[in-house]
Amino acid sequence: MKYELERVEMKKVQASVAALLALVLLTSLSACAPAKLSMENVTAIIDTRLAEEYNKSHMVGAINIEMESGGFSAEASALKNEGTIYIYGETEEQVIQAVLEMRDLGFKSVINVGTFADAQNVLPLKVNK
Repeated sequence: MKYELERVEMKKVQASVAALLALVLLTSLSACAPAKLSMENVTAIIDTRLAEEYNKSHMVGAINIEMESGGFSAEASALKNEGTIYIYGETEEQVIQAVLEMRDLGFKSVINVGTFADAQNVLPLKVNK
């Protein structure tokens, strides 16, 4: 009986701690705005979306190398392998694939910026429309 009471009390304590941690985490996350990434030593910003989407709007200075075209690696290999390369695209999966291909090509500083919407929040650049 004593063991059962201790177990119930422990579960209550665990639930209270978990709720407190969740509250602290949510409060701290909602208070934070995404930090802008540095443009220092950036070699390229790659937009992996379809050309039609890129032509509608893209980050100023971004180049379009489509993932869907099948020629991403060939086009990307022509870039200088120095400095930082930021990549954004239509979906997170598309960007992850592009980052992996860049790393397979030997590029070391390749940063997944996320989707085009994410790029607008974290890159200190304007959007070309």
